[in-house]
Amino acid sequence: MKKIKILIALTFILGFLSCSDSFLDIKPLSIFTPESIYTDETGFKGVLVTLRKNLRFEFYGQVGAIGCEIISSDMAIAANKGADAMHNYDTQLLPTGTGSTYNFFELWDVAYNQIRNANVVLSRIEKADIKNETTKKEIVAEALFHRSYWYYRLVHVFGDVPFLSKEYTEPKIDFYTHARKTILTKIQEDMNVAVLSLPVNVVPGAVSRAAGYHMLAKICLANSKFNEAVTAATAAINGGNSLMTARFGQVASDPKYNVIWDLHQKENKSLSNNKEALLVVQDKYGFPDAEVVGGTNSLRRYAPCWWNNYIKDPSGKHAMTDASGNKYTILWGRGVGYVRTINYYNYDIWKDPKDLRHDTLVNWFPTEKFVYNNPTSAYYLQKAQIKYSNAKDTIHCWFPFPYYKIYVADEERPLQPYGGHSDWYVFRLAETYLLRAEAYYWLNDFQKAADDINMVRNRAKATPVTAAQVDINYILDERARELYTEEPRKTELTRIAFIMAENNKLGYSIANFSTKNYWYDRIMEKNAFYKAGNILWGTNVYKLSPFHVLWPVPASAIESNAGGVINQNIGYIGSEKNQAPLTVIDNNQ
Repeated sequence: MKKIKILIALTFILGFLSCSDSFLDIKPLSIFTPESIYTDETGFKGVLVTLRKNLRFEFYGQVGAIGCEIISSDMAIAANKGADAMHNYDTQLLPTGTGSTYNFFELWDVAYNQIRNANVVLSRIEKADIKNETTKKEIVAEALFHRSYWYYRLVHVFGDVPFLSKEYTEPKIDFYTHARKTILTKIQEDMNVAVLSLPVNVVPGAVSRAAGYHMLAKICLANSKFNEAVTAATAAINGGNSLMTARFGQVASDPKYNVIWDLHQKENKSLSNNKEALLVVQDKYGFPDAEVVGGTNSLRRYAPCWWNNYIKDPSGKHAMTDASGNKYTILWGRGVGYVRTINYYNYDIWKDPKDLRHDTLVNWFPTEKFVYNNPTSAYYLQKAQIKYSNAKDTIHCWFPFPYYKIYVADEERPLQPYGGHSDWYVFRLAETYLLRAEAYYWLNDFQKAADDINMVRNRAKATPVTAAQVDINYILDERARELYTEEPRKTELTRIAFIMAENNKLGYSIANFSTKNYWYDRIMEKNAFYKAGNILWGTNVYKLSPFHVLWPVPASAIESNAGGVINQNIGYIGSEKNQAPLTVIDNNQ
């Protein structure tokens, strides 16, 4: 049968890249376009596998979308000196691009590619030969989940964006922007339908009903539907999952470790008896269909550049080495500090000495654990001290990190590890409790909010929080303690900023959202680098402005859309051409 090459509209007009191929190469698209593929259950399930695989891009590689989000928040900065390292948002975060290392537009590309694939399923399945109605509903439900997942991310990173409700089989250059609230209403409606058909039990990597309810809770919160958020989160919590409070997995019998360690080991994340995992992306070394090229790079991304010549011994000589095979190179990993946490995360939120998440025996790696590991140093194996180095160099080379989360044994680079292959949590029940706690907070039910927070804190052996202590700042602190490297921090801060503005809380409003918002104010309170505004590292100072609460829409998307109008966010060049966003979603878009 002649191969039919369908040119999906956004491949051209939004400057798409697939997850692994240039948009100029039509071959990957043709895999999913012949009419013969979309005729039966096998063809549609193949697209679902692709949708599941493409969730992985956030968590893998040198920086990833999660890394870009964390450095755009209250928790971290980019510590490397590269010319395209994102330091000064005023001069570097531009509609024309942000560089290759910190690619802030990759999310746009991948999200719309995923939406395209989901729409292929939703547009074609009614004509497919699938006699089992339950199977058909499950396929539709998972496609709706993926489309909703990516729109949730898009509207909290870019704000108002075009909503694509169907598959396009020919080029289209007349898209218009839809209002963020319109999109949220649509995906809430979609997920209300999807959760009824998502299966309760699934294979690792697939989307379960509990994951669907978790996603719905996030959307309801974003929509200021707080009672509905409680209902959705409760359904996820009561859906057969539970927090892991007892030892489990590969080293469960070793008393040196604890349940927090167990929870984040790669061998344990997708275990059938890990009842806390709601959605886990798969990365299995040696299995081509489940292996991510290069693995997690978690050490390279999140650990300091301790091995550089910044750290000197008392004689002023370079005393640290990343030599291949060095015991400490293997133990600490070859970090580069693409994501460098700041004092807020490193110290300020860890006041409870009982909290297992900050247990320095095995879970947490304080700088006090570094020793001079260069055998040529006269101070070899003595405790490393930063006072003999330039204080400014500590930006790159000297900060603590959650060892239990980011140390992943590296199968490809065992003697000089970057962070190897591992599954990674997308949704975990601990976050579900914190989502419900937030919903209760907005409903002024502080005791129930405290109860949910304490489900997470009790597991970590931390001191329970009281109802009087609960506010949005405390909830964000708990999310930081529990979800670092898992949550898209900028997305969640922006979601909360929108809630405050839309509900006129603490003096915020939608009318001046680009000049005054909670995202910016919290960062200025917690992140000393951005607050200072004049700390030079490399060629740029650390600086951002209130309008960076939303990233710029890629100029290529706007300019290629000659027959319509895709709005630019206020604060960026091109926003003067904006039109009122659409408030109705129909099949014309």
